[in-house]
Amino acid sequence: MASTTVAKDRGTDSSISRPHLPATPEPMISCDERIFRENFNRVPFEVAHRFSGHPLFELSSLVELAAEITSRNDPHRPHGDAYCLIGTPEHGDKALESSKPIRAVAETIEAIQNANGWIMLNHVERNPAYQKVLEDGIADVLQLAGRQVKNKIKWFEAILFVTSPGRATPYHVDRECAWLLQIRGDKQIHLFNRADKEAVPDEELERFWAVDNQAGVYKPQFESRALVYNLRPGTGVHLPVNTPHWLRNGDDISISMNLNFVFHDSLWGNIYKANHILRKRGLHPTPPGQNALKDGVKGAAWSAVQRVNGLIKSRPYQPQIAKEQNERIFKLMEGRW
Repeated sequence: MASTTVAKDRGTDSSISRPHLPATPEPMISCDERIFRENFNRVPFEVAHRFSGHPLFELSSLVELAAEITSRNDPHRPHGDAYCLIGTPEHGDKALESSKPIRAVAETIEAIQNANGWIMLNHVERNPAYQKVLEDGIADVLQLAGRQVKNKIKWFEAILFVTSPGRATPYHVDRECAWLLQIRGDKQIHLFNRADKEAVPDEELERFWAVDNQAGVYKPQFESRALVYNLRPGTGVHLPVNTPHWLRNGDDISISMNLNFVFHDSLWGNIYKANHILRKRGLHPTPPGQNALKDGVKGAAWSAVQRVNGLIKSRPYQPQIAKEQNERIFKLMEGRW
């Protein structure tokens, strides 16, 4: 795979050069700038971070965090911002659909060593205690990415995962442009190149964006093509949009975090949704990113269809929260870009 060289050239130097700025504290997230710019949202690469050992990410703190998240009156997600799944899925399985009641999340974190569980705490950045440290990390990533990424971003989010020893997270695809950061324990992640159309067919990605979050199909015959990272505390890996992956924990409790950039629908989602409709009609649409004119036409057409069918919500998804956070972060970036 094209990213193998990147995996060997580990970008974990924390001394990011800022020639036009006075001395600044050591960044929360660091990477060789050349590696970052060449591979951002294209192929995976390793980063270093300083969230490990921070008291906010100890289990006792996460119990308190889970209590706050499960009590939210205005969660970002329709069914709440916390999930707790119990069971023993394997890498080829579909993600489990059932979950324990959200009131059980905090108590499961306390018992996570033997719970055989997987807990997801969404939109951690909304919690006042976590807000600054997470937004500092996001700002470090934005500095590496460059100012040109600003207009692509719809909002940011941070997701914490607390997982029992040895547990697998099944093969799946994510919509977000992500950085998976290992905070406690060891975890192995297997990533598949989204440009490999045998392993990741366009039809699957179109279904994923349009109708089925579990549309990705694990193909064991292509496992040898996976790029494998052995994550440990203080390390992380970049997951470009549409990069399928599965994970397995080591022998300890795992605490890890996704820092996500959610891009505007016009960049990916609307185009894949339009392509899904075109393919159902017997056509062979061009994937996003190959033809800017076609992307623009399809994106605009899909938006028009949504308006006609009344599928656009009258109120955008958590607009004020996202707007306020974006304003804070981009103000922070004024002295760094």
